[in-house]
Amino acid sequence: MSDTSLPKELAGAFPKRSADANKRTVGTVCAIGGSARYVNAPVIAALGARASGAGLVHLVVPDASRIPAGSLVPEATFSKLTPTFVPPRADVFVAGMGLGVSVSSEATVSRLISGASGRFVLDADALAVLALWYGSKKGGYAPAQGQQTVLTPHAGEAAKLLGCTVDAVNADRLAAAKEIAVRYDATVVLKSERTIVVSRDRERVYENSTGNPFMALGGMGDLLAGAIGARWAYLKGDPFLAASSAVWLHSAASDALVAEFGDPSVANTAAKMGSLRVRMEVKGA
Repeated sequence: MSDTSLPKELAGAFPKRSADANKRTVGTVCAIGGSARYVNAPVIAALGARASGAGLVHLVVPDASRIPAGSLVPEATFSKLTPTFVPPRADVFVAGMGLGVSVSSEATVSRLISGASGRFVLDADALAVLALWYGSKKGGYAPAQGQQTVLTPHAGEAAKLLGCTVDAVNADRLAAAKEIAVRYDATVVLKSERTIVVSRDRERVYENSTGNPFMALGGMGDLLAGAIGARWAYLKGDPFLAASSAVWLHSAASDALVAEFGDPSVANTAAKMGSLRVRMEVKGA
């Protein structure tokens, strides 16, 4: 586990809120995703956005997702996810979590980003759709005028985006992240135990050093996507600084929890219980 102090390259990433801040001035995030199989994925993203400072979260989700969202993110507003949904107003759109890959999800991604200006964090199945359209095309993806994107692939998704193998991505992760930035004209967050963030122009690189093995858990990527959306909605202008600061915050928070509470795994809990039982037997309890 690493030092959780803020790296010098992230100076300025967490400015104080003004005294007259309100829910809209600190940033609004719209999370779009969910399916019958992955009901809670967009809800986890909404939790990440809220925990990272979003003033308002709007969810565009299937009906089944509204039940957990109503319990876990009761302040969120909702729209039903349909092939003809109209994206609400938001500072940042975070899309793809649990969406699935189908004709319907392709229509959702197309409706969201085709010809649209604005800020978009594309995660999970939105990346799969993007790869399906552009992964094998040398021309890559050309964002619409005024459109900015942050892509958040793990190695498997990066391989699809590049039309190559996972081994090729892992052989030189920095080169892979930079190539994705070129092909998709995007800021890239290549996730791993040492996540790399590359700016759209490839001039800036941040390699994260926080995090721990207990983050190997389903939903962590959804949580990070929401955090990136919230940081970008607050910082407004710089997707690289927003993404880098969210990556650091996401994993530094996990480090802080592990430092305070120890190994949270079942195996460790069982070991502790076994040790307690031995001590009790020795004492004749």
